[in-house]
Amino acid sequence: MKNLKKMILRITGAIAAVIIVILGSYMIVMFSAVRKMTPAETSKLTDDVFAVRDKYVNMFLVRSGDDFIAIDAGIKKGAVRDELRKLEIDPERVIAVFLTHTDSDHAGAINLFRNAVVYMHREEEQMINGETGRFLFFGNTIDTDDYTLINDDVLRIGDLEIRPVLTPGHTGGATCYVVNGSYLFTGDAMRLYNGYAEPFPRLINKNGRRARKSMKNIMELEGIQYIFTGHYGYSNDFSKAFSSR
Repeated sequence: MKNLKKMILRITGAIAAVIIVILGSYMIVMFSAVRKMTPAETSKLTDDVFAVRDKYVNMFLVRSGDDFIAIDAGIKKGAVRDELRKLEIDPERVIAVFLTHTDSDHAGAINLFRNAVVYMHREEEQMINGETGRFLFFGNTIDTDDYTLINDDVLRIGDLEIRPVLTPGHTGGATCYVVNGSYLFTGDAMRLYNGYAEPFPRLINKNGRRARKSMKNIMELEGIQYIFTGHYGYSNDFSKAFSSR
């Protein structure tokens, strides 16, 4: 019996050590990736698109008449509120939040937008309902149970047309959004480096192969004028972004 207990303790200790090593390695990769991120500063980017910077991530607002829709929701409620003040935008005027995915840096301040309907692709729900882990056995959470699941159908809010484009890889249901046919919001489906599109850091993607395939699908989109990424700024030259260097 004592030998069995010792064996169980050894096995448990060995498993714990492996998990600690994996977690440590992942955190090192994450820290390195974050240091290289280049989000846009909080500002007005076009006549109707605004960037909001929260540390190393951007969320975006698109004007719809007197209201706004948000693409993602930043990290911290207080920080996002402070950045919105710089733009003189009241969070009460945000009537919809479209999540590109449910990682905490993209959904952390979601309850700031009390008047907004929260949308996510139905394929992303697996990341928050316990069906699929984000890393090892750890899943994602969002600070609301009140959300609307969407598919690939076009939605209309005010004078905006929002087309979801499922781009799995970073998470199981990661989604880009094309707004009014010309604005592409990619979340973490890709990054920009010197104006060129590149895959998101491989070890941060849940499935690197699917992420690369999704990038190819993004490249085939037509009519895009602007690309807005979650961590690497934006570009007004879609052709250059997906051209060979």
